[in-house]
Amino acid sequence: MQLQRILLVPTILIIIASGFGFSPLTAILPSVTPLLLPGVCLVALLFMHMTQTHALTQALTRAETDREAWRDVATRQEAMQHTVTQLTEAVHTAQQTLGEHETLLPGRLFLLQRRYEEAVKTLQQNAEQLPTSLDARWLLGEALFGLKRYPEALPHLQAGLATENAHRLALTAQCEQALGHYEDAEQRIVRLIEVRGEARQEDLVTLGSIQSALDPQRAADTLEHALGLNLLNSAARYQLIDLKMRTGAYEEAIELATEGLERNPTDIGCFVSRSEALFRRGWTEDEKDILHDLMLAQAKNRKDYNIYRLRGALHQRQASRADNAADIRQALQHALEAYEEGLRNVPGKFQAHLLAAESRILLQLHRFSESVKTAQRAVEHHPGHVSNHLALALAQLAARQWRPATRTTAKGMQWAGWGGRIWLTAISIFAHTCAGADPRTLRTQCTALATELDGDKRDFTLSETWETVRDVLRETTNDIADINGTLVRDTIAMLESTMSPSEYRHTWGTR
Repeated sequence: MQLQRILLVPTILIIIASGFGFSPLTAILPSVTPLLLPGVCLVALLFMHMTQTHALTQALTRAETDREAWRDVATRQEAMQHTVTQLTEAVHTAQQTLGEHETLLPGRLFLLQRRYEEAVKTLQQNAEQLPTSLDARWLLGEALFGLKRYPEALPHLQAGLATENAHRLALTAQCEQALGHYEDAEQRIVRLIEVRGEARQEDLVTLGSIQSALDPQRAADTLEHALGLNLLNSAARYQLIDLKMRTGAYEEAIELATEGLERNPTDIGCFVSRSEALFRRGWTEDEKDILHDLMLAQAKNRKDYNIYRLRGALHQRQASRADNAADIRQALQHALEAYEEGLRNVPGKFQAHLLAAESRILLQLHRFSESVKTAQRAVEHHPGHVSNHLALALAQLAARQWRPATRTTAKGMQWAGWGGRIWLTAISIFAHTCAGADPRTLRTQCTALATELDGDKRDFTLSETWETVRDVLRETTNDIADINGTLVRDTIAMLESTMSPSEYRHTWGTR
């Protein structure tokens, strides 16, 4: 650039001189044209300018290349920084997961060992320590489910479903089914089948069981599908037989059980199911076949409590059909023997039903104190079933144990369905009234009893022990105040449908 400036001044002077006709080269080379020297100078300047322009272009190219290189380096650094951040987060997450796993490990071990009480205590603490941990919530739900504390378990199980898999879907559906949330349970099993990508037999059986509470026909279709996949699937066959019996299709139930025995003569459950269907059909001529099937089932598996339950129920039915006291007592004694034999053979966890049934037989035999003790054993074996509390409340009522009867009805109400609520409410009214309570304090219960009997179109059926209890109540009314005796008699009349619920509610209920 400096050289160009140096050459530029003489070139301009030479061009000016040439313009006046002066040429310095003429003195040396007379034949040279006057414009040669300015032209040479201009060419030299142009050449130097082009050279510098080329150098500048190369410098700019190198600068652009360097800039792109730096950009590439910056991009790589940014990518490396992002990768480092991801790795750091992954390490942090792994550390958290490992720490969470270590925290939850004792609770998991308690669950595997089915030590549910200890698992609940441990996992409740874990859930407080790890409030955002879905695994902690899920495991706590599993432990509560193991204790049959379904209302408490369900929210935790539902929270744990954020991690969706077959096991979690199946267990949540079971909990929802146990709580009577059948539509939710059905959707859960449908989703389980989608997750598996196939309809397994066990899933269809579960689905059919849930659907039976919603739509018997849809349930039958599902169970028939499961049975069609495997005609030796006993679970599907038993469920379908049970569904047919509940809908009154006893002939179809008997046919299904018979077909099961033809395919597998060692299927003990089909002997018992056929006996059940024959028993429910109620034909007197079937009684020999029922006892024969039960005898064959007992020879192969004497631990099945249904064998003794059906034998006892059959003898109780015979007692209800008998015409004289001796035959009634003999049939009831045979029923008692069947239940006693069952208690000697079945596992402890299945004894509660037999104890409750035995308590009712003792009640009919007027052995009231024994009936109370036996029913208390039933409640101790299985406090979560309303029929055991009902057996105890009836026995206490017959034994004139009024205050214990009121406590029993209060305890049993939390497990009661429609029929159970009617029985327990009525027993509570009887017991309070016979204990001397002011009928005005019982108006809420009287209203509830009338509403239950008036608001549902299902038939309320009095049990075989009702007459015994009714006789005790009628005897008691002779010893209590007139208004209390009237309330007892009116409550009996409403249960026996000789007084309408609306009339009862108007007389004794809240107004």
